[in-house]
Amino acid sequence: MKRSYRKLSFDKIENIQMLAKVGLSLKEISAELDVPKTTVYHYAKNYCKKMTYMDVNALSEMELGYLVGMFVGDGCFIVKLENGTYVTKSTLDATRDEDIANFLQGLFEKTSKRVGRRIEKSSIVFRVHSKDFVEFLSHHVKCTKQSDSPRNVKVLINRKKWATLFKLGFIGGLIDSDGHVYYNRKRTRHFGVLIKTANESLRDDIVRILFSLGIKVTTYLAKSYEGSYSGNPRYVVYIPRAELKKVDHKIPAVKLERDGRK
Repeated sequence: MKRSYRKLSFDKIENIQMLAKVGLSLKEISAELDVPKTTVYHYAKNYCKKMTYMDVNALSEMELGYLVGMFVGDGCFIVKLENGTYVTKSTLDATRDEDIANFLQGLFEKTSKRVGRRIEKSSIVFRVHSKDFVEFLSHHVKCTKQSDSPRNVKVLINRKKWATLFKLGFIGGLIDSDGHVYYNRKRTRHFGVLIKTANESLRDDIVRILFSLGIKVTTYLAKSYEGSYSGNPRYVVYIPRAELKKVDHKIPAVKLERDGRK
């Protein structure tokens, strides 16, 4: 009988099975690797059972807050109800953020959830195929489409009800995704953390969360430069070192654990 699937290289087969293991559908794998669906099915049929369940209860309040902060800083939803697609995508810098990616992957492993982690151009991209994870994040963050921009506005939900440990984790995830630790030239001492956002409402919520933790901050508008990616205002929340030291040993931010922290 004539074979109905294409013979592939070992590397191609390995890629198909890896993508199937992390939860991509046959259609998604076919599009990603430019391979017919019948061929994808042949090589992935023993691996393609989608693992959508994610045990978020396996994580502490602080770790859950970290995931929310990471999503607010660098994440997005890809939800298609018509075919049951529930994906959360997060992006990190491939050159600078390998340690953050490893920490993030460790959190997902605690939940028994396999995730897709790939290098795409200059980024480390995480894709989590899980309705449970989308629903968890949606209890804390609402994404609203803008009429004049393809980007979504993220609004925090029930912020006042968040526990202290959850807030600390949230700030840690936000620092690792959207923050910058300001060091001296020799990287022997840092002078605080800058968190930038184009969302004025989110800026206000960040300030209120930090204030509730007993942390005083300074806010200002970032300077705009010719040739900038966006002409929209960029708001900066600056946490001075003296204020950060009140809680920095409790904030689960990888950037605060890098060399130079003193």
